Amino acid sequence: MLMIAGRLELRMAFRTVSLASGAVFALISAFAPVSASAQGIAGSYLSARQAEARGDIAEAARLYSETLARDSQNDVIMERTMIHQIAAGLVPDGIALARRYETIKPGHHLGVLALAADAFRKKDPDAAIETLESGSTFVGQVMAAWADYGLGELDAARARLLELETTEDNGRPGQIVAAYHLGLLEAAAGDDSAAVLAYERTMDLANGGTLRLAELRARALTRLGRRDEALAVINERLASTYGNIGLSLVAERIEAGETLPVLVDTAEKGAAEVLFGVSGLLARGRNRLIALAYSRLAVHLHGDLTEAKLLIAQILDQDEQYDLAVAAYAAIPDTSPEALNARIGKAEAMQAAGRVDEAVDAMRATITSYPDAIEAHTALGDMLRRESRFDEASTAYDGAVKLLPSIEAHHWALFYQRGITFERSKEWDKAEADFRKALELRPEQPDVLNYLGYSLVEFGLKLDEAEEMIEKAVEQRPDDGYIVDSLGWVLYRFGEFERAVEHLERAVELRPVDPVINDHFGDALWMVGRKIEAEFQWKRALSFEPEDKDAERIRRKLDVGLNVVLDEEKELGLPGIIGRNGTDNAGDAKKDGG
Repeated sequence: MLMIAGRLELRMAFRTVSLASGAVFALISAFAPVSASAQGIAGSYLSARQAEARGDIAEAARLYSETLARDSQNDVIMERTMIHQIAAGLVPDGIALARRYETIKPGHHLGVLALAADAFRKKDPDAAIETLESGSTFVGQVMAAWADYGLGELDAARARLLELETTEDNGRPGQIVAAYHLGLLEAAAGDDSAAVLAYERTMDLANGGTLRLAELRARALTRLGRRDEALAVINERLASTYGNIGLSLVAERIEAGETLPVLVDTAEKGAAEVLFGVSGLLARGRNRLIALAYSRLAVHLHGDLTEAKLLIAQILDQDEQYDLAVAAYAAIPDTSPEALNARIGKAEAMQAAGRVDEAVDAMRATITSYPDAIEAHTALGDMLRRESRFDEASTAYDGAVKLLPSIEAHHWALFYQRGITFERSKEWDKAEADFRKALELRPEQPDVLNYLGYSLVEFGLKLDEAEEMIEKAVEQRPDDGYIVDSLGWVLYRFGEFERAVEHLERAVELRPVDPVINDHFGDALWMVGRKIEAEFQWKRALSFEPEDKDAERIRRKLDVGLNVVLDEEKELGLPGIIGRNGTDNAGDAKKDGG
């Protein structure tokens, strides 16, 4: 069976300024583990910790609240309860608890942001600034600039953001956030020329732009009467995606002659954007609990921020809280630009929860609603491929390919994915054509080189080219166990068993629990006379639950030995040890293997 690379995501997961880990992460403190010593609370406390460990935020919030009710002055439990209440969407309760916690241990970073968000929501920027200054962090300083804006202090707001943008201690991530919010601020203040310049600086700092940034820049350009430039910005960004409903709608409005309004026009919306942007960053790492809390606060501030609602659903999905994720996706209105991503996310969460038929039906319904959405057809193809329904998956990918207005370099993955489904459906000519098209679009792409090269060897075709492809893939990813396995297996098929053992042993080190790699290593060991070790590797392979046909072959090898199995397969016309000239070297293999 071929090594299949992990699923490639073909759509944007989050709408946020793209930031690497760095300054912003350093500004968000970690939470230390605690122990419950108060008499009578150990049971509920330990249950809360278990719920937290398995990612059940809602249950953890309930249990921590129950624990706190029994020991209301325990500051450690109060902190955990506050965090989980906010993350679970019980924001008013979390804010009330943050107010209590502030009197005991002032300056808690999430507590301060929660209290500041409450002040923004009450349209009290003075209170927001006072609160934020009590627990000064980078995130708080950006929010404080929006409080300055709410007070009409534009110069103070600009100065605050410019200082953050130019302070090297904040690192590149902090500079990007500051420049981005300076653009939002200038647009809100009506200075679109300054906003465009700030957005362009953001793009330079971030080495490119996101969907959101492209839209904001285009909107500002329409307000300056520069429609052709605005449309070019949108089209350029769309050309690097598989399509985006939101941006396509923006392009239609620009073409219709509309002047597009600002998206962030109040202090509370600006503060919500800060929380949402940082949430998107944290969601990519290990701080998903805090990311969820930030997004909840963002929605508390700006109830129409559907991008934050989408992110909440995605975080729940990541944490395998599939029922909650499905409900969160379903709560996003069909009239929202995020509706398509929400419907795709909902279907994928259903599939992850084992509700496969519902998931497939939901994706087919999504395609009916969005027949021209390439990402919908691709998502259906991915879903069907994960279920090994390869013929149906090929048809779904066909639908996506037909919708491409032109074939661009970034479409390589679509042809690669479709090629996999053709190969698994035993339509090799179509599969090879797609793999070669993917390489035409993205030469030297290691996943494609590996898959195509491995396939050619399996079929006994173009062996020199196949070996060269896999060697190129290994050069690029020397620590990828699947690709290293491919090279070892090619050498095994060529009858170069000693060299094969060297690479396959390395592959097992890199992927110790993969059944196919362990099986391959066993075969190579057998051929160099290390039969006891070979049988050990085959037994290991069986313990990792290989596919049925692979398990059957392994058991047969354990019963009668590899040489007998190779003879039996030769009788059936299956390729064996093929040698570099493409001839069957089974006889030589028997000599080497004993």
